[in-house]
Amino acid sequence: MRNTPPTNSDFGPTVLSLSVPGAAPPRRRVLGWLALFAAVSGVLLATALWLLRGEAVRWGEQITTALARVITEQTVRSIQAVDQRLQSAEHRLHDAAEEGRLEGSGGDTLLRTELKDLPYVRALWVTDAEGSVIHHSEGASGKPTGRDREYFLAPRAASGLPTAYVSATIRSRATGRLQMTVSRALRDEAGRFQGVIVAAIEPTYFQSVWSGLDVGSGGVVSLLHRNGQLLMRSPPDESMLGRDFSHAPLFTEWLPAAPEGLFHRPSPIDDTDRLVAYRTAPAYPQLVVMVGSSYANLLAPWRRFAVLTGGIWLLSVLAATALALQLQRQAARRHHLEQRFGELAQAMPQIVFITNSDGVVEFVNQCWSDVTGRETEEACGVRWPQLVHPEDAVRAEAEMAFGLASGEPVQAEVRLRYGDGTDHWQLVRARPNRNSAGEIVSWYGTSTDIHELKMAQEQLQGQADMMRLAGQLARLGSWELDPGSGRIFLSDIAAAMLDLPPGASLTLSEVNGFIHPAGRANAQRAFQRCMEEGEPFDMEGRVRTATGREAWIRSIGQPVRDATGRVVRLQGAQQDVTQRVRMLAEIRELNATLEERITQRTRELQRQEALFRTLAEQAPLPIWTVDPRGRAMFFSPAWYELVGGEPPRWTGWEWREVLHPDDLPVVSANWARCRDDGSVFQGTRRIRARDGTFHTTSYRATPVRGEDGRIAFWVGIDADITDLMANEAALRLANEQLRSFSYSVSHDLQSPLQRIGSFAQLLERELGPLPSGSKAEHFLQRIQANAEEMVQLVQGLLSLAEVSQAEVVRGRVDLSAIATEILEGLQAGSPGRQLRWRVEPGLVVLGDVRLMRSVMENLLGNAWKFTACRERPEIVVGGSVARGEFYVRDNGAGFEMEHADKLFGTFQRLHRQDEFPGTGIGLATVARAIQRQGGAVRGEGEPGRGATFRFTMPVPAAAASVPA
Repeated sequence: MRNTPPTNSDFGPTVLSLSVPGAAPPRRRVLGWLALFAAVSGVLLATALWLLRGEAVRWGEQITTALARVITEQTVRSIQAVDQRLQSAEHRLHDAAEEGRLEGSGGDTLLRTELKDLPYVRALWVTDAEGSVIHHSEGASGKPTGRDREYFLAPRAASGLPTAYVSATIRSRATGRLQMTVSRALRDEAGRFQGVIVAAIEPTYFQSVWSGLDVGSGGVVSLLHRNGQLLMRSPPDESMLGRDFSHAPLFTEWLPAAPEGLFHRPSPIDDTDRLVAYRTAPAYPQLVVMVGSSYANLLAPWRRFAVLTGGIWLLSVLAATALALQLQRQAARRHHLEQRFGELAQAMPQIVFITNSDGVVEFVNQCWSDVTGRETEEACGVRWPQLVHPEDAVRAEAEMAFGLASGEPVQAEVRLRYGDGTDHWQLVRARPNRNSAGEIVSWYGTSTDIHELKMAQEQLQGQADMMRLAGQLARLGSWELDPGSGRIFLSDIAAAMLDLPPGASLTLSEVNGFIHPAGRANAQRAFQRCMEEGEPFDMEGRVRTATGREAWIRSIGQPVRDATGRVVRLQGAQQDVTQRVRMLAEIRELNATLEERITQRTRELQRQEALFRTLAEQAPLPIWTVDPRGRAMFFSPAWYELVGGEPPRWTGWEWREVLHPDDLPVVSANWARCRDDGSVFQGTRRIRARDGTFHTTSYRATPVRGEDGRIAFWVGIDADITDLMANEAALRLANEQLRSFSYSVSHDLQSPLQRIGSFAQLLERELGPLPSGSKAEHFLQRIQANAEEMVQLVQGLLSLAEVSQAEVVRGRVDLSAIATEILEGLQAGSPGRQLRWRVEPGLVVLGDVRLMRSVMENLLGNAWKFTACRERPEIVVGGSVARGEFYVRDNGAGFEMEHADKLFGTFQRLHRQDEFPGTGIGLATVARAIQRQGGAVRGEGEPGRGATFRFTMPVPAAAASVPA
């Protein structure tokens, strides 16, 4: 591939923005092409304008013809309305004549009524066969004769059926004003002429209506009689009305040829060149409507467009000529610049390259070969990232891709392999070259050797990083004072010491503001001497930072001199010594108060020890201390009174000798556990007293911890509970005997009560039917009821005794299943009772199945009983297994909460026996069963709103993990 300086012939539109290759074309050729362009475009423009002119004329003809048609129809409708009114007046006059109502002014009045709603009709009148006016809307008296008028003569001469006749414009003899008449002949039944009925029309009416039509400037609307007389005209010209135009071409040429048509010629009235459309009225052939549009006005838009288009065409030709000449000059100048650029590119000490729009190298100067030792042809035809070091190629490709996509200049630092085998860093820059449309056609770039600069920067950066690390480690920052500006420039670490942002700079007055007032004068003097005399300084002082924080700073400064020895700036370092200053202050304070604190602490310990010994000696219970290993260190006098001996006996491991042999393993295991986890050491044990008997004691010891949190020793106490244990055993025995007695009594009472009931029934049968209401009947009923009540009471006592004495066998109990079974049984026993009940599924407890069935039977039995009076009774069994809480709720009679403490007592009732029968033992049985299984029960209620009984029970571990 060639590698010569870029020229138009080398790169054409790819490298340069001009898209015409080769040398600049001759001026004569350019002018020839321009002349050809002007001629062709001029002919095309003239042809288009001529076609548009014809289109404008055709459009004007259509508009004018349409206007003539509309005006003709409007005029005919107006005259027809007058004709209809004449016919109406004729019939009314005929009827009035037969009725004899035309005497006097009756006919005049009738004609006046016919003028209503016809504003363009001036008057109505009737003549006799001689032309004399016999009736007139304005009064017939004194009206001149009309026997010589066209409106009289024409209808009289007409034969056949009477028709309306429109006469030429005449001037009224009565008013002297111009008018157009419409008349009809009046004939008798034999067809003999009797006169005419006439209507006078105001010409100005039609002129005012036509003036609202847009016929353009110079346009005219006319109504002419077939005899050539001008009847009406808009715009109005009274001097022209009535003139004879029968000699005009309209009457000599066009009307004889066709009843309607279109022609173009100057007007015989005002010589205006018009496009004229004429039309004969279909119903009134003696009338001709003519509409004329000014030809000049019709073609005015086209002329304006033609002038504007011609001007634009002329300007375009002139602009194209100027642009072509300018482009020719620019091409010549650019050709010269490209030659100069090639010479400059070869003379530059940098690598200069040019790529196409895709980044493919098309030119590289001789410096490439001098540096790399490779031919320039090797660099051309490839993308320039492929020429750099392989490790930098991916990054260079990404930079170039970004530039190609965004059109922004590209800059990258890459390594290039030199001819001697070494890799040198190059700074590659490339800028896009755009054409006149803004499209990138090529890239111009340079590659500069920055290897030495790069190495120096890396060395300086390494040194700066080391200095920064050292400064961060020692919290050491640097500063520099510029005497010219009076500002002190701080390093990032120095700025951070004063809570300032990185790169901050301060004036001397701002620095003085940070220094504590006590040290401000010394700092100012040190800076002044360093500036004026070159004396270094090393000082330490207190400052207040930008955030208000108080700190201590040590600052070292020294002058920097020029070649003449003059101080040109100050530089130094500063270190945050706040922590060291505070530590020294704390050490001094600690040393000053340490002896006093030791003495005070010793006195406090002695006082506490004396207090402890006094308490231990006076305490009636044995108090002792042991070390973390379990070795006894101290026993109070009460210990020796219990077991005998005197101090220091029983210390160390000797105290184990007084423990009961059966309790020693349990106590030792308990001690090992509490020693390891630091919990309270407590339990019961038997100790041998001095008389040889064993006393049961309740012991409890608490660890005492040191400042480091570790256990220093244990302090414990033994309480003699021998008598308490004996009393509890006696109480248990008494309760057991009481329960046995209650069960025995209840069991023994069942047989006598059953016999009483049986004998009462036998006596009732023996006596036979008794009189209703007799005392015998009453006594027998009372005996049977009381016996039944006593049986229920005894059964309740037996159930309570059984619950109290039964052995508790714990297991998984399904309360949902038990409750469902009980409620279904109650419902089956009373099928006619309507009850709505609901049992939540999955209610399980850890308890005795017999006791829990007794609990649910009593609670659900009460709910069944106390909802009997409700129209819509409801019972709900639910709870939360996770919390171990359950309930039975009903909407029955309820109770007052102030009596809630009596609910679970034996024989306690809150309702009368006649309201709700019962024994008062059921809830006592519930409470005893729940308590024996480790639970609790309570009741909630409101009179008339129902009651809820809630109880707690242990639950299985798996069920407790289920969310509530």
